[in-house]
Amino acid sequence: MNDFLNSSLFGKNQNFENELWTLQSTPVIEQTIKNLDLSVSYFRKERFMEIDAYKEVPFKVLYSKDHLQPLNVRFNVTFQSPNKFTLESQGENIPLYIYSKNEYVRHKDNWAFQWNGTIGKLIETKDLSFMIELDSTIDFSRENYSKFSFEFIDENSLIGVYKNKFSFNIIDKKATVIEISALSESTQKGIDLVNELMNVYSTENLNRKNHIASITIDYIEKQLGEISDSLNLTEENLQRFRSSNQLLDVAQQATGITNQYRDLQNQLAEIVSKKRYYDYVSDYITKNDDFSNMIPTASMGINDPILNNLMLELTTAQAQHSNLLENKQEKNPLVKKLEIQIANIRKTIIENISAVRQTTNISIDELNKRINKIAGQISNLPKTQRELGGIERKYRLNDAIYNYLLEKRAEAKITKASNLPDDVILEPAMTTGKISPNTKKNYILAFILGLGIPFGFFILKSTLNDKLVATDNIEQLTDVPVAGKIIHNTKKTRNVMFEFPKSSIAESFRALRTNLEFYLKGGNARKVILVTSCIEGEGKSFNALNIAMSYAQLGRKTILLDCDLRKVTSYFNQENELIDGISSYLIEKSSLNKIIMHSPHDKLDYINSGPVPPNPSELLALDRTKELIFELRDQYDYIIIDTPPLAQVTDGYLLIDYADIKVIVARYNYSKKKICSLILRDLKKKKIENICIVLNDNRINMEQYGYGYGYNKNQ
Repeated sequence: MNDFLNSSLFGKNQNFENELWTLQSTPVIEQTIKNLDLSVSYFRKERFMEIDAYKEVPFKVLYSKDHLQPLNVRFNVTFQSPNKFTLESQGENIPLYIYSKNEYVRHKDNWAFQWNGTIGKLIETKDLSFMIELDSTIDFSRENYSKFSFEFIDENSLIGVYKNKFSFNIIDKKATVIEISALSESTQKGIDLVNELMNVYSTENLNRKNHIASITIDYIEKQLGEISDSLNLTEENLQRFRSSNQLLDVAQQATGITNQYRDLQNQLAEIVSKKRYYDYVSDYITKNDDFSNMIPTASMGINDPILNNLMLELTTAQAQHSNLLENKQEKNPLVKKLEIQIANIRKTIIENISAVRQTTNISIDELNKRINKIAGQISNLPKTQRELGGIERKYRLNDAIYNYLLEKRAEAKITKASNLPDDVILEPAMTTGKISPNTKKNYILAFILGLGIPFGFFILKSTLNDKLVATDNIEQLTDVPVAGKIIHNTKKTRNVMFEFPKSSIAESFRALRTNLEFYLKGGNARKVILVTSCIEGEGKSFNALNIAMSYAQLGRKTILLDCDLRKVTSYFNQENELIDGISSYLIEKSSLNKIIMHSPHDKLDYINSGPVPPNPSELLALDRTKELIFELRDQYDYIIIDTPPLAQVTDGYLLIDYADIKVIVARYNYSKKKICSLILRDLKKKKIENICIVLNDNRINMEQYGYGYGYNKNQ
């Protein structure tokens, strides 16, 4: 058993940690729930919620513990009058349970129940049995007729629920004071739970303290019964002998011898009682595994500190072991350690008792020798006196043992009557006010989350996003300037400069053209602009076409070269674009005049890529490419070269030296930061100058401000 405080009879000290475990153990909480009868939960409807209405409903549900009852399903109670009501209940997969057996019998898949009932009359079907009675202590008004419901809950579920609602806080590590609190929707239920838990623990604590005294008294009563028979027999023999021999008092005859003989008999009686106790302990500890009912040495008046300490260690270890098992901690390493400790102490006690029993037998033999010696002296007395002395000796021996046991029984009863619980309730349970929900805290938390989650989402999204989404991203990657931002194209055409010259996107290309003019100041009068990208799909051909068209609209004679020989780009959807082109010129299959095509704008010509060759890189590396560029310089003011992506093929690098300015197209939320960074570092490493970046498909509204000013939105 656990250690206790103020147990002077049994010499034990309270173990605070063990008692804390006991206080929050399943058996204590289970008894608390049973005492409060929480197997039926009551609810009251308020607005759109049903709240716990413990001791607030005007009725009680009395149910049969030996009959099936449906669990975890609400019974809605609608009162038609103070004596009439209607019950309604619906649910799925409802368990049917017998409280007296703590047993689930079966489940009912579809549960539907309706009943018109009367107060005080039994409601019984094969699946339930209960009645509803009014609670006279609660006012029952008509406005509350349809605001109540109740629900049956099994004991195991209740234990799990309320065990989690209790909290036990050690106020001061230097003191043995515990603050017990319970979370509950109902204030009164919380107060009752804490108060009843303390009462149950106090009762359990007192019962444990009285347990040893009770088993001691039972043992002594059994021994007294056995000695009483022998005492009565010897007393009758003594009286009979005295009457027949007309002897009333032989105390004056051989007083010294008989007194000495009596003292030896008393010593023998005490040692025999101890031997019987040692026999009891040896037999008990050999045949039993539960040592909680074993009588300690102190209760029998035996002064054996070694055995007493061993028995104290044994019962303490077993109490700790039992507490761990009751709290479902079978896998705790301490359980195995305690089992080994119990086995070792048990073995030590058996060995100790064996040695003590040998010593006790020697003492008994020694006393018997001394008694026999005195008996020899008594034998010299007259025969009648000797016979009387023998009868008196037997009587005194039994009388001494009987009186010894009576004394020990009285001590045990006094100790039991004087026992008090070790715990003291400093303050009864009281409400501390509303704990949850904390309205102020919830509002603050909602405000913080309302701001933090969106910002956190955007920050996380921005951190994890490996694509270019703003000019800042480009500035973090490189010092190459951004020449322009082309807004998102909402038109169903690629040639927006020609078909929608007054649109916002056309204006963004004009802004790009203006910026490019600043980069092209000085140098050759006839300019070559190379337009490329890092990967496919970033809009290089779209930008090349509209840059070329923007210069044509400025009255400059412009030509657009599709130097992406690996695939055909259709700029103006003309069928003859698939016939001859740059690849035909480079293999000397077609002349320059034959491959030049005219666009819808009279100032813009273009040359398509032509049939896809098997070796595009080798063709572009030919001297005819250089001849083509120089010949076109003589005929056009601006040459716009549309090249393949730099990260995928090397074709663009073969043409890069012919350009006065190199335009790298990056697409909003599409171009990869890592790829762009690698390409720009590679260009810098190759010492290629006059590079600028165009951010295509820009969707950031604030960066589009000003485009299309003064123009019709539908144009």
